[in-house]
Amino acid sequence: MLIDENTPEKADQVPLLPDGRTPEEVARHFRVSPRRIRQMARELGACRIFGNKMFLLPADIEAILEASKPKPRAALYRPGGDYEEVLKRLERMKKEAPPKTSKKSRTPSTGRDTAELLQLRERMKREEAARKKK
Repeated sequence: MLIDENTPEKADQVPLLPDGRTPEEVARHFRVSPRRIRQMARELGACRIFGNKMFLLPADIEAILEASKPKPRAALYRPGGDYEEVLKRLERMKKEAPPKTSKKSRTPSTGRDTAELLQLRERMKREEAARKKK
């Protein structure tokens, strides 16, 4: 699919303006949303904006494509590494990880203010019960 829809008649003419594209044209070509193209272009500074109009030069499109490359993740196993070394690293990671707790077994923590309010509530209940007895 070609982005450029130049006809053979236009091929003979020398363009006076740079070969810019709108975010919509680029998005249509790559089948992504124009909003995402605009967002990436602004974040990277890879665009030209005049008033409320944005256009992208070929260098800007290349910058957006380069920034969208996936970043390689750090591998747990390194080729040429020692298997025992990997196991030791795994053990260390397990020891450093906080223990998992179940939500059911957790008890709500009571701060000092909460404890004082609970004591005050108990005292008020006792006073109310004493008044009812009289």
